[in-house]
This record gives sequence, C-alpha cells and structure tokens, in this order.
Amino acid sequence: MKHFLIIALFLTAVSCNNTPAAGTFGEKFENAGAQDFKTALSSYNSGKDTTYVINGTIDNVCSHSGCWISFKNDSADFYVNTNEKFTMPKDSKGKKATAKGKFVKDEEGTVSFEPSGVIIE
Repeated sequence: MKHFLIIALFLTAVSCNNTPAAGTFGEKFENAGAQDFKTALSSYNSGKDTTYVINGTIDNVCSHSGCWISFKNDSADFYVNTNEKFTMPKDSKGKKATAKGKFVKDEEGTVSFEPSGVIIE
C-alpha cells in the first residue's frame, strides 16, 4: 500500500508539470483574421480599442510559471501577459503563436497585450 501511495504521488507531480508544448491555452477561439501585432498595435494607437487576434513567433517565455510570452516579428518584440489567468508551456520559444485579447496601457504609458487565449502551433 505504501508503494502504491508513493507511485500515485509521483505520477500526480509529473502530470502537473507536463504542459503540452502546443495547443490552446485559456479561452478557445478561431485564429481566422489574425494580424501581426505591429498592424494591430497601429490600429489600437489610432484609437480603435477592440479585441484583436494577433500572431507572431514566441521569442521568450516566463521561465518561472509561463505567465507571459514575448512575440517577435521582424525586429520588433511585443510583451503578452496572461496575468496568471492561464499559463503557457515554458518550452514554447521559437513556436508560432496566435493570441486573442486587448491592448492595455499601464501608468507609465507602456502598452502590452492581455490575452484571453493563446494558440501555440
């Protein structure tokens, strides 16, 4: 019985750490009509405050819990923060991703993107 309990605890711990490297995280959504974040950000900066579907290549990932990623298109980077509503795989650097959400501006005027969902290919 003792061995069974140890094995069960081990399997539980291992399964909690196995976030798949691809898939949908957070809200499920269709990625049709996705645009690169530079185009979407330009639209936001011109006054269109709406929900956007953006895409890019994951350049960096939060190594602690997977609570943020940064997108890279050409030479520009863009920060995507889940605010710990959901986490993304820590080994997703270099993968293509699509995120649905809204742009937000903090007190210093820095714009970031808060997704309701992310699809990693």
